Amino acid sequence: MRARFQNLRRYLPAVLVSLAAIGTPLLSAFEPVRGDEAAAIFPPGWSHADVVLATAEADLAFIRFGALSNIGIVRIVDDSSLAALRQAGALILLPPGALGGCLLPRAIQTPFDANASSIGIST
Repeated sequence: MRARFQNLRRYLPAVLVSLAAIGTPLLSAFEPVRGDEAAAIFPPGWSHADVVLATAEADLAFIRFGALSNIGIVRIVDDSSLAALRQAGALILLPPGALGGCLLPRAIQTPFDANASSIGIST
């Protein structure tokens, strides 16, 4: 029994550092959404089309996609916008820069980005 405890104790620092590395960024999930944009995270498995349709159902402007197909960045008008997004299926609403922006890279170009690059404008 004592040898087993010693083995567990040996890995304790690595486990604690791993939990801190994962848990600390997740604290931003409790940050309230402020400003005119929000990252809406919809259920896993939702496609880009599902996200755009849900945003339209909430009567909000869609800005761009996040790193995964179930994440969309939307324009927020007022506090009722957040309630409308939740009613349309959003599970989590975060500030777009939450988690250091790691969930929200510009992985997919918007039509504006594609048109701008074709005429020589950098975005």
